[in-house]
This record gives sequence, structure tokens and C-alpha cells, in this order.
Amino acid sequence: MSQTDTGVFSLEDLDNSEQTIHNVIAALDYIKSIAEAEGETEVAELIGATFTICLNTYSLTKRMQLREQIERSLENFPQGRKN
Repeated sequence: MSQTDTGVFSLEDLDNSEQTIHNVIAALDYIKSIAEAEGETEVAELIGATFTICLNTYSLTKRMQLREQIERSLENFPQGRKN
């Protein structure tokens, strides 16, 4: 959040990748609400499932990236003396 705001979320606070993710979520939510309003429950459920798949894939990718960063930093970390 920007330093001038106290707890107010602003899209200006997001970097490009976070902005893209926010836009995708907003689009899926909008399409799902239209499907629900039209009585297309199966379409709404498919959109919800698509969101879940995307979220799980994103989370897995981020965890893998974090693990790789940790492993790289541990390789560069000086080892203690061995007795």
C-alpha cells in the first residue's frame, strides 16, 4: 500500500504481475456473475473450477520458485567449520 494511505487498497500498489493476476480474477468473477444471473449454473461452476485450477497452479509455481531461491542461497552460504 502506498505510504500515504492507511490500510486502503489501491491498484497502484500492485506491480505488473500482480496487476495481471488481479485483472484475470476480476474477469473470471465478472463472467461467473453473468453466468449466474442468466441461470447458467454449470457454466458458473466451470468458471469456478477454472479459477481453482489457476490458483493452485500459481501457488505451486511460486512455491517451486521460492524453494529454488532458498536452495541457491544455501549453496552460497558459507559453511561452518567441521571438527
